[in-house]
Amino acid sequence: MRLGTHVAGGLLGYTVAATFFQLPWTATGVVVAAAASAAPDVDTLGSTVGRVFAPVAKRIERRFGHRTITHCYAAQAAVAVLGLPFVALGLPHLYAALVVGYASHPFLDTLTVQGVRVFWPWSDRRGVFPYYNRQPTAYRTRTGSRADTAFGVAFACLTVPFAVVQHDGYPRLVRTLQADAGAAVRDFLDWSADGYLVSVTVEADDPQHLRTLSGTFEAIGTTGANTLLVRDTTGRVFSLGPAYTADFQPTRAVAHRGRAVTVSRRRVDLAGRALADLDGVVPRTAAAGGDDGARARHLLDGQVTLTEDADLTPDEFAFDTVTGTGRRLSLQFATLDDLERHDLAGLVVEAGVVTVRVFLPPGTPEGYAPDDLSRSTVRRVTFAHKPSDPPRLLVAEGDAVAVGDTVAVLSSEALLTARLDVEDAAASLARLGAERPPAATDPLSLRARLAGAEARAARTEDRHAEGFEPLAAVEGARSEADDLRAQLAQAEARLGEWRTDHARRTADAQARLRRAQTRLDARQREATVLSSGAGVVRRIERRDYGPDRTEVRVVLVAPRTADSPAPDRPPAHARPTLGPPAVRSTPTDTASQPRQGRHP
Repeated sequence: MRLGTHVAGGLLGYTVAATFFQLPWTATGVVVAAAASAAPDVDTLGSTVGRVFAPVAKRIERRFGHRTITHCYAAQAAVAVLGLPFVALGLPHLYAALVVGYASHPFLDTLTVQGVRVFWPWSDRRGVFPYYNRQPTAYRTRTGSRADTAFGVAFACLTVPFAVVQHDGYPRLVRTLQADAGAAVRDFLDWSADGYLVSVTVEADDPQHLRTLSGTFEAIGTTGANTLLVRDTTGRVFSLGPAYTADFQPTRAVAHRGRAVTVSRRRVDLAGRALADLDGVVPRTAAAGGDDGARARHLLDGQVTLTEDADLTPDEFAFDTVTGTGRRLSLQFATLDDLERHDLAGLVVEAGVVTVRVFLPPGTPEGYAPDDLSRSTVRRVTFAHKPSDPPRLLVAEGDAVAVGDTVAVLSSEALLTARLDVEDAAASLARLGAERPPAATDPLSLRARLAGAEARAARTEDRHAEGFEPLAAVEGARSEADDLRAQLAQAEARLGEWRTDHARRTADAQARLRRAQTRLDARQREATVLSSGAGVVRRIERRDYGPDRTEVRVVLVAPRTADSPAPDRPPAHARPTLGPPAVRSTPTDTASQPRQGRHP
């Protein structure tokens, strides 16, 4: 056959071998297979290879003839033995390209009318394929014929689909056609073992709860040979597998290989730390502007014992990555987002070890030292309030808090009542200050009238002495002056009584205002929640305990080192001037005093 047909056949053989034996299909392998498939024709000057290596071809053809020493089984075995160093060097795909490419040439020559003396030098019998005893040349072709060209084109066309299948391997083709949970599990295990992320395109349903699941999801693990765990964009995890053992039963599940990653595994002893400390062993991806981005892909596995109950509620519609009863907590394929969603990040671990798996791009430095994680001191400022009276928080996650700083201001009915009492007492005192004596008690007009009456009485007496006024007129003027003196005395007495009563009422109002202000100051001090420790606010948790009580926990985390500096105080605007804050002592054992701070 022609050189092109042999090369196409050799490439097809190499591609098929690489597909079924899951060997790499490389450019080097293609070159080796092409060269090996053309090499046997070095025994004749009538071939392209023979003309290139004319001196060698002339000697071989003159002494042994065409299709003998380079086409026989002995030559093929010799090539297989000589190519074994490729296997020793860890290049099995080149060995396959050499052997398959070389063996394909004699096989294709058996399709010609001339055949091949495959048993040379022991026999001159020619091997042909196919063989028809009634007509030895039937069903075979001649070199350079149209059939020869058709074979070359067919081999080249068949190489393309096999190359596509070889990209993922023949088992991968079978699993793609199978498209069930078991096939997706095997793909996930193979690719994750090779260091690749895996996603799964799923079409599944849940007949028990009448739900459907479709789309492409992140594969995170397996719980059996036929059960795969996937995570959606909201962070919820679902299991795909057989009925009654998984959340969804897939009608189609095809796995896809993602980008290559490097898996970093660390075992972290969390005894005496908060679960939020795991955030320190998970690096963050770089974001625009130099700020820290999202957390790198990671998984948490392990069991820990907490210092208090976790209060977990199982999710019957999804796979629980965080489970536990009482103080016992189990993590399986969990993330830090799962801990935060369950409000567990601020809880303190009494004992337990967690395995952290972090997935990073190849060559990316971890940028953190998980084995040298500093131990931390955890403080929790806990206070309660009614759901109808939410507090005013003065700190946020990431703020530095010192001992005695105000972290929240509570609002309550007692505080509101105290404020109303102060306003009412101040208004009463203002009204008393604006109050004036009644007109009936005003002696000024009476004094003016009395002065006029006394002046008239004096003039009347003078005129009586001169003989111009009778005695009755004098007595009438004197009587009028006496009446006015009596009225003035009564008015001055009433004014004194009013002033005495006004002074008493003013004193009472002032005393009431002082008492109301004292109660308001006390209520404000009670409503002010002060920090009992120093550190950085790691988590602010809220938990409802019935319709009349909500508990808020402000978790503070600080390094447990003797020479570590105290955290900076928050800015002045974060500390209201509601009264002098009472500095409280900081406990040294978090587990023995889990609740710190003021309760209303």
